[in-house]
Amino acid sequence: MNRRIILSIVAASFAIFGACAPAPTPATVAEEEKRHTLTGEVIRLEEKTKVAVIKHDEIKDFMEAMTMGFPVPDAAEWAKLRAGMKIKATIVERKEDFYLTGVEEMP
Repeated sequence: MNRRIILSIVAASFAIFGACAPAPTPATVAEEEKRHTLTGEVIRLEEKTKVAVIKHDEIKDFMEAMTMGFPVPDAAEWAKLRAGMKIKATIVERKEDFYLTGVEEMP
């Protein structure tokens, strides 16, 4: 076979099969990461693991009211927290995990 024909076939194959695997879009990323608003009271802080144990209200379409631990990986967010404080924050939910961010003290 002629070298040009082979190269044309290879190029066409890449064009066809490359089009079948779309690049991630903002909509795809949004589907993989969901955000929920949390309101509640910080019961205790587990310094070693950077987990805030929070007694929270119901989080609509996510979970019932309960007391549970939330990882707070960002140092600036962690520094805002103290036991006994009432907060509003955002839970970022991903496929495999979740964490707390956007901490605001409530009156």
